[in-house]
Amino acid sequence: MKILSKKIIKGVGFIKVVPEEDDDFWHLYNLLSVGDIIKTSTHRKIVKESQTGTKVSEKRRIFVFLKVHEINYWADQYLLLSIKGRNCQESHWLSLGQFHTYEVELNQQIVIYKENWDRFHYAILDQIKQQQSSSEVAALIMEEGVGHLCLIGSATTRLKQKVEKQITKKRSANEQREKAMEEFFKTCLAALEQDSLFEQVKCLIVASPGFVKDDFYLFLRNTFQKEEKYKGKQKMLDKIFLVKSSSGYLNSLMEILQDQQVQQRLENTKAMQEVMILEKFFQQLRLDITKVAYGKKDIEFAHSLGAIQTLLISDKVARAKDPKVRRQWLKVIEEIKNKGGEVFIFSSLHPSGKQLNNYTGIAAILYVSVQFDYEDDDEEEEQEEQVVQQIQQHQHQFAQDEFKMDVVVQKKFEEFGMEDGDDVDDDI
Repeated sequence: MKILSKKIIKGVGFIKVVPEEDDDFWHLYNLLSVGDIIKTSTHRKIVKESQTGTKVSEKRRIFVFLKVHEINYWADQYLLLSIKGRNCQESHWLSLGQFHTYEVELNQQIVIYKENWDRFHYAILDQIKQQQSSSEVAALIMEEGVGHLCLIGSATTRLKQKVEKQITKKRSANEQREKAMEEFFKTCLAALEQDSLFEQVKCLIVASPGFVKDDFYLFLRNTFQKEEKYKGKQKMLDKIFLVKSSSGYLNSLMEILQDQQVQQRLENTKAMQEVMILEKFFQQLRLDITKVAYGKKDIEFAHSLGAIQTLLISDKVARAKDPKVRRQWLKVIEEIKNKGGEVFIFSSLHPSGKQLNNYTGIAAILYVSVQFDYEDDDEEEEQEEQVVQQIQQHQHQFAQDEFKMDVVVQKKFEEFGMEDGDDVDDDI
């Protein structure tokens, strides 16, 4: 992601960015919060009515100032980040308070204005500056007739393509079966060649049960030697790393990443660091349960004793919607770092992040053994329930209230130079 400009004073201000890669959608999702204001240009369907009553619709690119109401992120075979918000600057094409859903586009400028930039947001901005490539590793998980091609980036792991081919059973004619497998391998190679994927990644993991992976590698080597268009590209085969898996489906991905040879080869990537530290947590959990903690209550107790050596926290926890909750965990993160501890923020779109979310999204490896003995505290649980109800009521009231442009926000626009919102077709 390219950061074009930034102006933040005492936690209040804006940044102007251009998302350039798939991982940037995830970074934007973590930067954005309900209540933020975005400025961008977007397409909107405009319906015009002629004097004769004929209605004609056209798509027009317009400027919008949206106060964020809802943020949705999908990362399966298709990647989508949509931002639903209410227009807070009236224009010829969009009335004040009208809802509009903006789907983030690559290489399209977007301005994000916040009144509560905190350490979590600054950490994301630092990560954006340091990132070099959207996908460091690709994995082709396969078995006979089925292949799943995944991209493992610094922040996301997503399915790029699924390959399926009907393969005759082993007791059928050998010649027919070999021909079907060759067609399947050709389709897998075509998937790797799409968007020059094979050339861009640093490493390609090919995993399968049995000898499917070995047969596919042999097919690639023969193809690269025989066909003219692959001349000079044989070095790409050096990127391939063969690994055994229990199946050709996505549930084998975590198993593949835990392979020691894979970890040695990819130890410098962010995704692999997450896998290794999570595996260390589970090893300690098996050896001595008193030297690990997970869950809000246990983590807070261990932190109060200064016993946390390594904190594992999911971005799902770190980007909590409630600002008070988010600030609480940011304070914990900062205090652990100041005491010499390590903190790893896991992406929920990596297998390791999903696994951590199954353990409440927050866990820790401790310096010393800690006994977690609590008495039942019904009063505390009731208070937590009341807070949740209050938040829900507030969100419902926000949705019901008629939207009006905040005068204070308008002044902030002028102060930070964001007030230029004329409807033009040029990029902002």
